[in-house]
Amino acid sequence: MDIKLSGSSEVELGFGNVVIDKMFFVSGYDIHGFVAAQDNLIEGVHMYLYSDTVSEINCLQNHDNAPGRNDSLCQAISNADGKFTFKSVPCGIYDLLPYYKKGNTIFNVLPSSITISVEHHHVTIDEIFQITGFSVGGHVIDDNGSGVNNVKIIVDGHLRGLTDNHGNYKLNQVTSKHYNIQAEKEHYKFKSLNNVLVMPNITTIPDIEAVAYDVCGVVHLVTSNKKAKVTLIQDLENAIPQVKEVDVDGRFCFVVLAGDYRLSAVASKSEDSSSVIFLPPYIDFVVKSPLVNVEFIQAHANIYGTVHCMDKCNTSISIALINSHSKSFNETKNISLEDGSGDFVFPKLLPGKYQLEVKHNSVGATSRDDWCWNEGLVDVELSTEDKKGIIFVQKGYWTDIISTHNVLVTIVHKNSTIGNFQIKRGLQRLCIETPGIHELHFVDSFVFFGSHSVTFDTSNSQLIYLTGQKYLIKGEIQVSLPLFSNHSNISKNILIDVLNEEFVVVATTEATFIHGGNDLIDTLVYEYIFWSNFGEDLVFVPQDTRLNDGKQILFYPRRQHVTVTNNDCQATVSPIIGRVGLYIEGSVSPEISDVDIKIVAAGNSSNAALKKGELVLEVKTVANGSFIAGPLYDDITYTVDASKAGYYLKSVGAYSYSCQKLSQVFVHIYGEEDVLFPPVLLSLSGDKGYRNNTVTGVGGHYTFTDLFPGSFYLRPLLKEYSFTPSMQAIELLSGESKEITFNAARVAYSVLGRVSLLSDWPKEDVYLEARSESRGHYEETRTDANGNYRLRGLFPQTVYTIKVVSKKNQEDLGIERTSPNSVIVEVGTEDIKRINFIVFEQPEITILSGHVEGIYLDKLQPHLSVEIKSANDPLKIESIFKLPLSYYFEIRDLPKGKHLVKLVSDFPSSVYRFHSEVLEVDLDVKPQFHAGALRYNIDEYHQKQNITPAPVFPLIVGVAAITLSVSIPRLKDVYQMVFGYAALTSRKDTRKPILRRRAY
Repeated sequence: MDIKLSGSSEVELGFGNVVIDKMFFVSGYDIHGFVAAQDNLIEGVHMYLYSDTVSEINCLQNHDNAPGRNDSLCQAISNADGKFTFKSVPCGIYDLLPYYKKGNTIFNVLPSSITISVEHHHVTIDEIFQITGFSVGGHVIDDNGSGVNNVKIIVDGHLRGLTDNHGNYKLNQVTSKHYNIQAEKEHYKFKSLNNVLVMPNITTIPDIEAVAYDVCGVVHLVTSNKKAKVTLIQDLENAIPQVKEVDVDGRFCFVVLAGDYRLSAVASKSEDSSSVIFLPPYIDFVVKSPLVNVEFIQAHANIYGTVHCMDKCNTSISIALINSHSKSFNETKNISLEDGSGDFVFPKLLPGKYQLEVKHNSVGATSRDDWCWNEGLVDVELSTEDKKGIIFVQKGYWTDIISTHNVLVTIVHKNSTIGNFQIKRGLQRLCIETPGIHELHFVDSFVFFGSHSVTFDTSNSQLIYLTGQKYLIKGEIQVSLPLFSNHSNISKNILIDVLNEEFVVVATTEATFIHGGNDLIDTLVYEYIFWSNFGEDLVFVPQDTRLNDGKQILFYPRRQHVTVTNNDCQATVSPIIGRVGLYIEGSVSPEISDVDIKIVAAGNSSNAALKKGELVLEVKTVANGSFIAGPLYDDITYTVDASKAGYYLKSVGAYSYSCQKLSQVFVHIYGEEDVLFPPVLLSLSGDKGYRNNTVTGVGGHYTFTDLFPGSFYLRPLLKEYSFTPSMQAIELLSGESKEITFNAARVAYSVLGRVSLLSDWPKEDVYLEARSESRGHYEETRTDANGNYRLRGLFPQTVYTIKVVSKKNQEDLGIERTSPNSVIVEVGTEDIKRINFIVFEQPEITILSGHVEGIYLDKLQPHLSVEIKSANDPLKIESIFKLPLSYYFEIRDLPKGKHLVKLVSDFPSSVYRFHSEVLEVDLDVKPQFHAGALRYNIDEYHQKQNITPAPVFPLIVGVAAITLSVSIPRLKDVYQMVFGYAALTSRKDTRKPILRRRAY
């Protein structure tokens, strides 16, 4: 520390204190620090001192400023021990900056600056300044020794800089160690510097030399679908070429060493080598640096031609150029014919073999050619010179026809036939050599295409669609007539109804007469045709529609079924045979008209769809008693029935009948009152066991008809009435009519009413009885569909009990009870009405109820449960539940059937034996059942040999009883009763469960 004396150093002291003036002055304090590099102390590092609070200090050393900064206060340099010192530094805040340069090498020092505060003591900087790196330069050159600019310098995998225009580069902040240095630049390959030791004392890094260069270029292809490859040869005599395919843009690149080379372009595929030629054929060059502008151009030539049209050529004509080898190159050019010359040209074509194809495409047409040509396709071999003189001549116009079936057609133009054509199924093209409108006519077609002809115009190249819509059905009707019959009324046509599969008439057609028969059987042949849809089921029904008195013709079969299932020419329909119908002629004697004649089939007909016993025809006799029935099919026989009301007809010959008129009896019944009499049962009996029981209508009138002559007895019957006379004898002659009268008197009466449910819905088939105990009389009836009933035949002045009764066969009615249960009536001289009953049906839901009885039930109730099992399967528990506090239990919705009901307890089985009564109930017989009392017993085990704990239940009850007896003396009886219960129930006898059946 530098301390200076100011003034005299002597002080005079007397008898008192003395204040000394300022005698000593400290100019400043020292700042010490160190500089090192990898634990080695470094000499010669410059340290610069700066401050914003101190403007000047007494710096003992000569100093300058740090690079890039001025106004340093002082400078210190580290010694051989790496130590630097600033002396006599005044108090203040300072910035300390290190800087180290040795020769051309600048070193990096960390920290790059530090702030220190100088107070009234020396300052030693604890942090040691470290030399962390330095800068060094290098050079990148090519084979000419010239520097290469813009080269990326990669040090240990990291970009550290670029070369300048002279190929120089500089690496900053490096340290003394080994490095791997690479150089990178497009189109260059450089030798790497591996494991190079960089020291601060070296002046420069070894040169990085280029070892290989890119040779790049482009091949210009005229045709985009071709590919090329490039060959590079270095030694022309002992050539081992390098070959590369060009990319999609035609570009290529080789990496080569310095030297002499030859470069050439060829086609990628050997088959294209004759047509793909490049110019120039090759390029020779010397490589000492990258070569990136090599170019090859594909050679080509042109084709010229002309199109001759029947009319003026237009822009719809196109020429296609096809490579005859690969078929992959296809160029189409639309010719614009403003001058009408039809000339065309294909420029820039590769040498080789081609095909030229001419097409005409109308506006809106498909890509197919709609003109036909003398020669539409021409082969051309093209060299490097242009090809000329190609000519295409139009022959006519294509007409495209798509047909669903084969058909023969005739094409007519201006009323002249230009030819017959066989159109086949599918697509077919016809070359029409005359322009204009044409008509296409179908010849003997078995398919109907919607019209009989089609019109088309060659100027409009639309497709002609021939779609088969209907198919031709052809058949014959062969009418066989007896020889020498009168044919004058035979029709020239036969009407045929056409029915669909639902037998609804959809059309009518005619069968036309074709020719006659032979000498023995005169057979007339008719032919019919009909157009039908595919898949359609049709029925052809011919009819004889002649309106004359001649005999009608019937057809076999009566209906001809035809189904169109063949998508081609249909087979001829089986012929229909026509014959004069069968007629049945007969008579009735004596002559009488309006006799019903019924013709009944005696067998099954396959033509008329008649079954045996079916009525075929019904006619009546005319005034002379004769009849004629027909026409009838002759494939079966027939039976004839004759009848007429009031007459008896008997067959006396072939279709001849005798007739006898029958008698009749008119019956009239009259009551005591002038009201309509109710229906009465009339029983008529006669000779030979004849009996006829019938019921009159309301009013009491009836007529017995069709009675043969003889003796009869007639008796009326009606409950509650007596008749006068009770029986009537009758004698009848042939055709005689008689009237019989009965008078009726009321002798008994009825009770009427209705049986219904509570909802007023009527209850049918319910039996009711009226029983008189005094007279021992009983009547019974049952309700109708409306629930109404009538108990007849009840005697007057008699008391009856009316009630609903059940029958054994009516258990399914499910009636539980009625309201009222019964009604007592006294019958007078008139009917008793409105005796109504309401029935209650047994509900579908099942309800089982009961109650439990037993000793000390109030104490045992929490430990008891009701268990219900199936009687058919005792292992199956239907339900189990705790006994309610009321001791009454009820459970619903058990399945119908027999069940077992008993009690179970949760007492320990080792202490108590619990016995429950078992009840068997049948819910099928009675779905809602009250089982009544369910009883039980409980016993306690006594074991004399072993001391066992006291029973839990008596102990608990006993303690409670003692407590209560102390506080309420009147409850001592309870105490005695409880303790007595244990002794009372301590019995060792074993009891089996008791099974009781309950059915009430």
